[in-house]
This record gives sequence, structure tokens and C-alpha cells, in this order.
Amino acid sequence: MLKHALLAAAISGALAAPSYAVSSQELTQLGQGLDLTYSVIDNQQDEWRTFKGVISLTNDSTTALPSSGWAIYFSHIRMIKPLATDTLKVSHVNGDIFKIEPTASFSPLTPGQSLDIEFLSEFWQVAKTDVMPNWYLVSDSGDTALIASTSNTINGEVPTKPGEELPFVSDFDTELQWKRYGGSITDFYDPFTAADRYAKNSDLSKIANAKGVIPTPASISFGEGEITIDPSWVVVYDNGYQTQAEFIAKQFGLTVAPWSPNQSKVIHVGWGQVTIDGKAKWEEAYELNVSPTEEKIEINAVDAAGALYAAQSLIQLTDNGAVPEASIADAPRFAYRGLSIDAARNFRSKESVLELLDQMAAVKLNKLHLRLSDDEAWRIEIPELPELADVGSKRCHDLTETTCVLPFLGAGPDGTAESNGFYTQADYKEILAAANALSIEVIPEVDMPGHAHAAIKAMDARFEKFAAQGDLVKANEFRLSDPDDTTEYLSVQMFTDNAMNVCMESTYNFVDTVVGSLVALHQDIQPLKTFHFGGDEIAGAWKDSPVCQAFLANNSHGISTIDELSQYFVERISAITASHNLDLAGWEDGLMHNNKVYPRGEMVNAQVTGNAWQNIWEWGVADRAYNLANNGYGVIYNQATHFYFDHPHEPDPEERGYYWAPRFTDTRKSFGFMPDDLYANADFTRAGAPITKEEVLNAAGVKTLERPENVRGLQGSIWSETIRTEAQFEGMTFPRAIALAERAWHSASWEAHDADGKLVDETARNADYNQFANLVAKNIMPSLEEGGIAFNLPVPGGIIEAGVLKANSAFPGLAIEYSVDDGQSWQAYDANQAPAVTSALIRTVSGDRSSRIAEVK
Repeated sequence: MLKHALLAAAISGALAAPSYAVSSQELTQLGQGLDLTYSVIDNQQDEWRTFKGVISLTNDSTTALPSSGWAIYFSHIRMIKPLATDTLKVSHVNGDIFKIEPTASFSPLTPGQSLDIEFLSEFWQVAKTDVMPNWYLVSDSGDTALIASTSNTINGEVPTKPGEELPFVSDFDTELQWKRYGGSITDFYDPFTAADRYAKNSDLSKIANAKGVIPTPASISFGEGEITIDPSWVVVYDNGYQTQAEFIAKQFGLTVAPWSPNQSKVIHVGWGQVTIDGKAKWEEAYELNVSPTEEKIEINAVDAAGALYAAQSLIQLTDNGAVPEASIADAPRFAYRGLSIDAARNFRSKESVLELLDQMAAVKLNKLHLRLSDDEAWRIEIPELPELADVGSKRCHDLTETTCVLPFLGAGPDGTAESNGFYTQADYKEILAAANALSIEVIPEVDMPGHAHAAIKAMDARFEKFAAQGDLVKANEFRLSDPDDTTEYLSVQMFTDNAMNVCMESTYNFVDTVVGSLVALHQDIQPLKTFHFGGDEIAGAWKDSPVCQAFLANNSHGISTIDELSQYFVERISAITASHNLDLAGWEDGLMHNNKVYPRGEMVNAQVTGNAWQNIWEWGVADRAYNLANNGYGVIYNQATHFYFDHPHEPDPEERGYYWAPRFTDTRKSFGFMPDDLYANADFTRAGAPITKEEVLNAAGVKTLERPENVRGLQGSIWSETIRTEAQFEGMTFPRAIALAERAWHSASWEAHDADGKLVDETARNADYNQFANLVAKNIMPSLEEGGIAFNLPVPGGIIEAGVLKANSAFPGLAIEYSVDDGQSWQAYDANQAPAVTSALIRTVSGDRSSRIAEVK
């Protein structure tokens, strides 16, 4: 016994030795054998600042996790507070990267042992997808090993379903887990039950033989007859419309020929004046007439875009070759109808973007705002600055960030296919060519001066390369950071070094080079019109930068305080972009400081536009859109409450997405947005408490829109922090983007209008949504499914009434299935032959895909 005790003590002492080196083989074994689970315990620790969680480790390997020589690195979107234990410590590395490592008091975790690490963290986490995958071990020698139990892959493959497996995240079973806040603030949100959904959908019904077009035309009428398009038909065209004629011919399998008189069985595409409500329309307008008596389909369009949109309407009207007799006169409500795509946080492949362009054109969206850079990555090849792609587009465990940036957002030690990647010049040109053919303008965004960690580190790597060669002039030519800056700040995403130094001339060399490269890329395909500089979320940078102190002490611009530097930067960017004959765009906070709008007269571009996004109703900043417009800026309504499609579809822990603006956004909410009276859209606070237009208006500094002509249009945004796969991206985008397209194209009679004090007509809105939802299910979703687009399938509603199952959907006509054997088998649900059940599972299906399952009892 004594011999065994001495041996155990010797082993323990060896493991506890501070110089213990974990071998690469041992690290790999631990990575495979550590079972890690992450649990949220309580999101209501105090008023709204803290939640409690537990990280549990069970050592299922044959190797002890020793007392020293290792650390666990992981992504965590909330700042973790110091641990209460004296055996482990947690450190913030940068951005969302943290590490846990042992102290001198840590005892080895031997095979079979478990350990709970209880922690407190800022704010809350009420959804599984708040937790990032791909935690990993790092030895003191620098070796890494993925902790397999936290991987977002299954048997090495990324899941193809939108849901994505996060098996190491515990379920959210209690109110303490799925409700936020505490103290005097009440969170009104609970996950929807099947009965909740059934009630929400109760005013919707299937419309027999629903006919129409999405987005709704300005004018549409139907006759009694119909035309059947068969191979004997021909598409003919006037000069200038051959491309659109060929598009139609491809869709219907027809031949194309120049127009000639006295033809029948033709689809004629040509120029024609379009008049709506007595007013001539000169951009993107068309008329479409389907005449069975003449056996002719006539398209008159004012331009190529109008002809394309007529073709899209014709495609929607067609059902197995049959087209109803119809007459349409149509033109858009807004000239700007856009989607902004975050390709930086997680990469959107060229193929994904090309598919998206097709779907955008199908619903007449015409602007692709492509975010090409952020803290976490740089996504466009700039030949003059190869380090941007070589370093900035990759994530891996390199603490120096000279070969890659850190593995933010759960990228793991070696990065992933979703975290790594960039558009080559050829890729980008292919995207431009496809967009141009579909009358979609590509607006590139390079975010600056904040959200620039990846660019800064890439240029630091460039500095090191040329400095090592002794060429300090070249090394400093494009540097974005002052190496002697000791400013301490923390960005919204917890970066300590993500703001370009606006006092360095090399920063403006960088901007001019990047802008010039983008201009050259667009040339001869789709000449660049607008550069989007981002400008959002600048957080306290530069105050302790020697370069900035010197600039403030001696400059010819009258700049004397740190607070003035943001406006100075925007004016410099304005001058650079104007020198390239470009308009300028930015996020709303890039064009103001402390809610004070920068003077429009100081911007030299012909057009300067702001994306108005920040309208959390109770925060008192919902007036920013009106403030910008009234001060002479163009404005894109990009409101987070209605058009941020990275937010969940439902207030459920199983739903993907962040929820910092609304708790959730479904298609019906986006559909109901009223552009002519922003404050009339007020509905709920973030906690789910009702809030009225009057309350928001009373808190607003700017209460009325005095220059409505400055409102350019609407845009939806898909931010990608939690969106890794293409299927996830498609599921978050559609069908909500279709509702965006509806509101951007069509002005509904039920909408509230601030100018005349008109209130929303709820009855008319509900009826209109029912028509819209029917047409989306009948016309749009089958096309999306056929195109391989993994649009979101809403969870159905259901109740059991008098022993009979009643089920419904947010999109009447979508197929619903039920199971009475706990999901072992499924049957089609038919409301006309509703089954007798005591309990059931229900789901929505489309093709081989299905929604989350709901339990009815």
C-alpha cells in the first residue's frame, strides 16, 4: 500500500510540475477525449448585465489533463468575468477569443474525472447559436488540437441542414435560461408553443387558385381566358432587348428571333412608354399584356430592367405552361431595393452569391451591398496589397497574426471553409457580370476606420516583411496603426485594436489604393458608382496615439480634439472617393457623432447616402433616418427591427441568430413595415413590452421627415456571425427578403402615412398578407426549392380540439406532416380530413427538407 501511495504521489507531483510539457500526441488524445459541454444556467442575474454559465469537462481520454502546460482557446461573444476559483483563470485575448488555463493550484484531471467551471459573463445568452463551436487546446510549445466534442461537424462533414448541430450546448429548458434581464425589467418572451403559432396563423387561409405576382404590381387585372405556351411559340424582340428576350426563351425553352409584324404565338419584348395613375414612368417600368384572343404576350418596357422585371412577372404567372389572361402596368415604389450581405464574418462563396443574384432578380431587388471586410476577415483580392488576402482572409491559431488573423467566431485552430476565403479578381468580375445582366448594382463596402482589425493586421504583416528587408519607406507606406499608441478601448465586438489610425497619411494611401483597385475591377463590366465606407461603431480610439497628438498640435484643418477626428476622416474619404468620380455611402453612425449630423456641405461627392439601421424603439435614436434626410443626405431605410435578417424567426433558443434589436423578426413583421411613417412601425421593446408611436415620437429629437425626396429606398441585411453554411444563409434570408421586396416595390393602401396622419388599416393589412403568403407558398417557394435554395420552413401551429388535430402554417398551402408514433413515421396532414389524435408531432415539409418539430397535446 505504501509503495502504491508513493507511486501515486510521484505521478501527481510530476503532473503538477510547472514545467510539464504536453506532447503533441497527448494533446491530440485529449482533444479527442475531452467531453466539453456548455450550459447557460441563469440569464437573470441582475437588471441586465450578467448571466451565469457552466463549462463542464469530462476526461474520457486515456491521458490526464495535466496541471500545467496547456490552455483552452474558444470564441465567446460576451465578456467573461474573472473566475471565482483559484485553480483556473480566464483571459480575454482579443475580439471574441478567450482562453482558460490552469493556475499553480490546479490538480490534473485524470481519465474518468469531471470538472465544472462556473462563470459569470456580461449581458445574456438565450439562444444555442450564441455559443461558438470549435474550442481547442494549445500546449505551451504551441501545438494545437481541436476539442472534437465542440466541433460543428458530424463525422468531419459540415451539416447541410440549416439547423447545424451544436451538441455540446445544453438545452434551454427553464425561464431562467430563455428569458433575459432581472430585477424590475420583465422579459415577456417565451418560446412559441404549437398553440401559440396556431393562434398567430388563425386569420390566414388557403386561397383557391390564388393568382398574382410578388412583389405586387402597381396595377394588375385578370380576364377569363388563358394561353398555353408550348414549343411552337417564339420570343421576338426590338433592338436593345435581345438579352431579355433570350432570358425569357431560356426559361420557357423557346427560340428567339427579331420582331416582325403580323405574328401570333409570340412573346414580344420591346420598348414602350408606361403610364401609371396618369404619370409617365421612365425607370424600371413595364407593361405586360397576355391576350388569348391574339395568341400573343406583349411586353413594353422603358429600359432593360423593366423588360427583365416583366419577364419575372410572366414566369410567376405561368403554371405548367398556362398563363392567365392578364394586364399589368408596373413600376417600383423606390429606386433602391437592396440586400446587404456580410461576407466577412463568415465567407459567402462566389457560387452562393451568384445564386443569390438570381433570387434577388426574381423579386425585383436591384442592389447588392457586399460587405468585403470586417474585424474578422478581408475578402477581396487587391493586387497592390497582396497581404490583405494572404493574411486577412484566413483564420488560425497565430497569436502574432502575421500569417492569419485569430480564429474568431468559432473558426478553430486551423480555420474552416466558412471562415477562410476571398474573392479573386476573376471571382469578383464574374459576380459583377452576373449582377449586371440581372440589372443589379453591386455596391462594395470596406468598413473603416473601425471594424478594421483584419486590414490592420494584414498591413502590420506587410510592415514586418519590408522592415526585415530594410525598406522602411515601403514598410510604412500603407500602415494603418501607430505602433506607439497606448489607447485602451474595447469595441462593441470586444476588439482592442480595430480602428485605423486616422491621423496617419499612410491610412489614406491605403484607402486610395483600395478604392482605385475596386474602380478598376468594375471598369468595363459595371462601372463603380458608389463606394460604401461603413463608418459604424467607432469606439474610443486614438486618444493616446503619439501620431494623433502630434496631428492635433499641428494641422491645417482646424482639428484640435479627438472628438473631431471622425468627421475629419469622413471628409478625407469623401475627397478620395470624389477624386475617383464616386458617390459615397456609409452606415448612419458613420455620418454623425453623438447624434449630431456632419455638415453635408463638407462632403464633396455628388451623392452621400446613409443606411439608417439603429431604431431600437426605447433607445430614443429612431430619428436618425429623418435627421440624415432633413440634413441633405440620401437615406436607405435599413431598420434593424424589421430588416436585420440575422435575427431569429421566432423567440426560441433553438432558432439561429442574434437578437439585440428585436427578439425575433418573422416574414409577416417585415411585410408590415411602413416606409412613409417610420414611427408608426413602433410595436415592442426588446423585452416584448408594447410601445406606441406616441412614446417613440415624444422621445425623438427629430419628429418629422421634412425632405422625403431624400429617402432612396429599403434594404435588408444578413450579418453572418452565426451563419456558417450556405443552407443557414439561405434559411435566414428567405422568405423574409421576399417581404422586403414587396415593401420596396409596392405601396399598399393600408399603410400609415405621417404626412396626412393616416393610421394603418389592420384589417386590410391582414388580408393583404394572406394574399401575399398564399402567393409566396404557391409561386415563390416551389421555385426556390427547385433552385436548391434552403429557405426557412416555418414551424406549423397546431391544437387538438374535440380530439381532432388542427394544424396551420404562416404560409397557407405549404405541406404539413404529422406523426403519432414520436416521429418514427409521418403522414400528410389534410385539414379536410383532420385525424383524430390524443397527441401528435407536426412539421412543415418541402422537398426533402422539414422544419423544426412542434408537439401538440
